[in-house]
Amino acid sequence: MPLTKPQRAFLEEVRYAVVGTLNRDRSIQQTMVWFMLEDNDARISIGANSVKARNLRRNPTMTLTVQDGRRYLTISGAAMIEPADPDLRYRLAVRYVGRTRAEEWVLRRPTAKRVTVRIKIQRVYGQGI
Repeated sequence: MPLTKPQRAFLEEVRYAVVGTLNRDRSIQQTMVWFMLEDNDARISIGANSVKARNLRRNPTMTLTVQDGRRYLTISGAAMIEPADPDLRYRLAVRYVGRTRAEEWVLRRPTAKRVTVRIKIQRVYGQGI
C-alpha cells in the first residue's frame, strides 16, 4: 500500500517508533526503535536473537506506530527478516544521533549479531495526518 505524501512526510521526520509483534502466547510485545522508510517499506535493525526477531520468525505480523502529540500513524504489515545491513544501521545512527556520533554509536557492541527487518506496508491508519 503506497503512503500518501503527508503520511510519508510525517514518517520521514525524525521520531521514534513503537513496533509490536506477537509473542508465542498471543500477547503483544512492544519496543521502541529507530526506523526509516525505503521506497514503500519501513526498515529497522534489531538483535538477531531478540524477542522481536524470534516472534517475527514465528509470525511475521508487525505494527509500527509513530506519534507526535495528538497525531499518530500506524502501519501494519508483513515483516521480512533479512541479513544484517551495516549501511542501514549507519544511516539509522546518522538519522538519530547525527553524523558526528554515528560511527562511534555503530562501533558499540561490534560482536552483537543483528538482522534487518523490512516491513511491507499492508495497512496505514492514524489521526491528524
